[in-house]
Amino acid sequence: MNIRKYLVSIQKEALLLVRDIEGIVLVFLMPLILVLVMALLQHRTFQNLSETKIPVIILNYDNDSLGNAFARGIRQADVFEVTEIAGKDTAETEIARRQVAGGKYQIGIVIPENATRTIKNRAVSLIQKQLPNALKASATGLTGSSTITLFFDPITKESFKSLTRATLERFAATTESHIFITAYSKVLDAITGQQSEISPPEEPSIVFREDLVSEYTGGVLPNAVQHNVPAWTLFGMFLICIPAAGSIIKERNEGCLARLKTVPISFLNILLPKTIVFVIICLVEALLIFLTGVYIMPLFGLPQLQIGGNYGAIFFISLASALAASGYGIAIGAIASTHVQASTFGSVSTVILAAIGGVWIPVMVMPEIMRKISAFSPLNWGVNGYYEVFLRNASLLEVLPDVLKLFAFFILCIAAGIWFRKY
Repeated sequence: MNIRKYLVSIQKEALLLVRDIEGIVLVFLMPLILVLVMALLQHRTFQNLSETKIPVIILNYDNDSLGNAFARGIRQADVFEVTEIAGKDTAETEIARRQVAGGKYQIGIVIPENATRTIKNRAVSLIQKQLPNALKASATGLTGSSTITLFFDPITKESFKSLTRATLERFAATTESHIFITAYSKVLDAITGQQSEISPPEEPSIVFREDLVSEYTGGVLPNAVQHNVPAWTLFGMFLICIPAAGSIIKERNEGCLARLKTVPISFLNILLPKTIVFVIICLVEALLIFLTGVYIMPLFGLPQLQIGGNYGAIFFISLASALAASGYGIAIGAIASTHVQASTFGSVSTVILAAIGGVWIPVMVMPEIMRKISAFSPLNWGVNGYYEVFLRNASLLEVLPDVLKLFAFFILCIAAGIWFRKY
């Protein structure tokens, strides 16, 4: 088949699509709306999580350095809405428990009486163990430990409980060390007869710094836009399987395919023009979604999509993804007998491939078994390729494995369609 015949076949496919102009508009418009809505939903969700304060009730029965510093530090964390009850009425504990159980507060914290005094006496006892017998004083009492009680709303997730406990334990240890240093200072002053002013350092001597390890100098961080644009672009591409399969089934039902077979050409020669047309549609669709991420999403208060500088890598990932999606649709059209079969299988299978491929839930948070399964989803290959370029500024050589897997998937789909029609 010469080039002219291919061009005529491509023109025929394009004319068939143009006749359904509403369908073409939906093919481009719906993925754009889907990407924008998903980015807005996830962006707002993350914002709400960071802006909504967690209601906490603190029962401060200590009324001394530990209890006061604990309550003050929790307030300064700026993620808690603190209600503090000070005094000696331990009956308030049962009331607070009922309020937490009823959902009024998410966390309850009970700081016991004499908690600060216990820490101070413990420090004094440790010092006295190092002193000569002549300088030792009488026992101070209360040298054991104090227990800070936590209770949570019953619907609180275990991961949040663990994170909260770890945070509060770290803060309690810091406060205890300050009290220890102050107590040590006073005991030593009493022994030496000096009057020294030692203030424990407010800032830790060891601090942590978070650096972005991406090679892209723009400093791109993963966010709702950087995830949703490539992920749902792949999903929109693979939805092309429905019109692609429908085109083949329509030609078969109307007898057009039977007439084409009277021409001395192979079934592959019939499929290639269809593939080219649908690949072009997928590429245009990807371009529109990327432009939406760059220019339209910031108008809705979303971060701007950063696509890096390796346009060649982006093009080949998009091309391989478009081929894989078009080939998938052609294989479904060649195998399915009716429009219902093709549309049902195509839509449901695309949703499944998207779910296991990391479009909805990032692969990193999936269970181990699902992470292994996701490696077989073509949508996962495409998403990984886009991630490599958008977040790590990867070159074409670095994304070549994903490109080759998508291209191999396209070859497999076309081969399956031809084999099924032939045998």
